[in-house]
Amino acid sequence: MSIAQDDFPKNFFKDILQKHFQNDVDILGSKVSYVVPPGENYTCELLRIVVKFSQSNKNSVRSLSLIVKRLVQNELVLQFNKEMGLFSCEFGIYSKILPMMEKLAPKKKVASKTYYASTDLEQMIVIEDLSALNYKMANRQEGLNLEHCLFAIEKLAYFHASSLVLYEKNPKIMDQFNKGMLSKSPTFDSFFTIAFEGTLNACKRTPSLQKYYKKISEIVREKLYTSTQRDPKFNVLNHGDFWCNNLMFQYDADGAVKDVLFVDFQVSVFTSPFYDLHYFIATSTNLMVKEKHINDILHHYYDALVKNVKILEVKTCVPDWKDFQKEFCNKAYIGFASMCVGLPLIKASKRSDASVVNLLENGEEGSFRHHCFTNSNYISAIESLLPIYDSFGVFNS
Repeated sequence: MSIAQDDFPKNFFKDILQKHFQNDVDILGSKVSYVVPPGENYTCELLRIVVKFSQSNKNSVRSLSLIVKRLVQNELVLQFNKEMGLFSCEFGIYSKILPMMEKLAPKKKVASKTYYASTDLEQMIVIEDLSALNYKMANRQEGLNLEHCLFAIEKLAYFHASSLVLYEKNPKIMDQFNKGMLSKSPTFDSFFTIAFEGTLNACKRTPSLQKYYKKISEIVREKLYTSTQRDPKFNVLNHGDFWCNNLMFQYDADGAVKDVLFVDFQVSVFTSPFYDLHYFIATSTNLMVKEKHINDILHHYYDALVKNVKILEVKTCVPDWKDFQKEFCNKAYIGFASMCVGLPLIKASKRSDASVVNLLENGEEGSFRHHCFTNSNYISAIESLLPIYDSFGVFNS
């Protein structure tokens, strides 16, 4: 869908701003641009709209930068949305879950403010532009260093603990969040088949990875689809797509991280916290963190979770540290599945042909799919990850 000023009704932003400021507003103009170019976000179109306005009781002219999010209008994405409920999931998070979390601790912000959310024909969410507050994305190809990882994981622990408060008050509130990124569906099954074969081929042609070819080929794929099922013991609301492009970092004057906020809640799922943890480690950490600091990340998350559970007076019992470590290893197949599905897209270069459609339909040499599974960033990442998953017993029958 192309950018067009007339995509939005004349009074669309007037109504939003009047509700926000609780005052009459005159819209003086707006400027529309892409937040990220096509190919950097595979399911949604993200628009930045800077609205110039004045309030009736004030003489000054002001500007407000907003992000408009709507589904990419192609057949594959619309079909995947129908199967997975991508938009309804995100609508539920922004319109219901996040406002309830904000009431638990008004000063503990998790995500951007929601200005508008609709499940009508336009299926659109309008949120504050975090870049206007000096929040930035990290480099997805390089991955996050330990400092960034610890900030992200600490905020994740708070998000998870807050979800337990909401669940204890009303368990049915989590019923909607029952499908995740790795849930079985016709569209995802096609994608996963290609991703699994791409991983196998990468191992086959890379000398350092050839020893994993047979191990991976014998893995029971159906097990990988169980990762979003609820755990019999301990569940939280997972972000569901917890990787670096869905994290916005804010820095102090010296360049140190001082805050992180989350975006993109299309596949949030109520399941084991190891879903978010393994997905994050597989897709978003840099090579040094993968090789040396996984236990540091796990320990930091656990300490933050226990702390927040106590502060929020959660009644649900958190597993003890020993059981937590054991379960992290037992659920490492989530990380392996995330590596197969998410990592090839994340490590791919910016290309004009970058799209899920091209990945699914064309595997010839030089194609976007071929690039996803052959580029050096991807190979280096799986060279670090596969020994870890092997040590955790992922490839044991």
